Amino acid sequence: MMNLQIPDAGVVEQHVHLGGAVPIHRLYEAAVDRGIRLPVQSYDEFASLLHRRRDNSGTLERYLEIYEVAERIQSGPQAVRESVLIALNGAARTGGSLAVDLEGEATTPLRQQLPIRALELRFNPMKRNGNGIWDLDRVMLAACSAVNEIRTAYKGKLKAGLMVCLGRDLPFEENLILAKKVSLWAEEGLPVVGLDLAGPESSNSLEDSARLEEMAELYRRAGPKVGRTVHCGETRAIQLETFLKTVQTLEPERIGHPLTAVRAYCEDGDARGLKLMAERGITAELCMLSNLLTGAVQSIESYRTILNAFDQFGIRYTFSTDAPSLQKSTLAGEIGSLLQSKAVRPDQVEQSFETAAQTTFLHRLVH
Repeated sequence: MMNLQIPDAGVVEQHVHLGGAVPIHRLYEAAVDRGIRLPVQSYDEFASLLHRRRDNSGTLERYLEIYEVAERIQSGPQAVRESVLIALNGAARTGGSLAVDLEGEATTPLRQQLPIRALELRFNPMKRNGNGIWDLDRVMLAACSAVNEIRTAYKGKLKAGLMVCLGRDLPFEENLILAKKVSLWAEEGLPVVGLDLAGPESSNSLEDSARLEEMAELYRRAGPKVGRTVHCGETRAIQLETFLKTVQTLEPERIGHPLTAVRAYCEDGDARGLKLMAERGITAELCMLSNLLTGAVQSIESYRTILNAFDQFGIRYTFSTDAPSLQKSTLAGEIGSLLQSKAVRPDQVEQSFETAAQTTFLHRLVH
């Protein structure tokens, strides 16, 4: 791939959401099969609604609003298991190709440009239990059985683990149940490798110290067996002071979209966010296309400034697709676009592969 040195073992993708990792036509078929009421009347309307583009995104809130549809279709043990299988098989089959067609299949199926050999797949089980219709443990067990089945089917050549997302938009009581369950699932040896905080930042920025302390309690309840990451700083709803306090309080090992720290430095000359990440050895999880679609990053060329800022402070970073099926993207395609636009250098990409392999939470799995 454009003369990159690809690791012999393939690459690790750290930041992929289950709601965005099942092809749109598969979601539609599942909805029809299960008699799920949809907000549109035809497949074409459904495909247009779920496909994340500039014209129907523009902000993180608009980008995320259709996830409720995907989550509803993916609800229940059987649906979750099928979704995890589809997502992991899809990563192995298409994730290394430069592009996918309208139905989400690789357009270069015979030659993978960037083989995906390990994937952290994240989702919120509380948003897959049908408002309490399905037992949360059964939902998670179904997801874990799919991960184990993939491990067996691929003879260990595709590694996978599950990340549980707390919801910024969920009540504390529901997040508390999730945090306790994460600790239990990890103790039981299920392939649950990490804890995340996701959802619209504007719904709960954690600017309020009481809300932040509540979230810290949830991270403590999840226990030491799982890795810690957090979506923080993607939008301007998170001010630098809130970013700093969130990092200091939740103590993440990685941060998804930590753009607030870069903005503060590039726009105001305030390096505190970048210095804090560097001091704590925190890895930045970067998702180029989704950042463009939400307006978090204004142009692909802007990534040159972002990456140079991280390099200047010695902050390591990885690249992921975030929601490959809803964006109709692949990791190889997104990195290829960055390289073509000269927003990233080959050596930076190669270092990101090494960083992803070193900082993945999959190392926590005991086989």
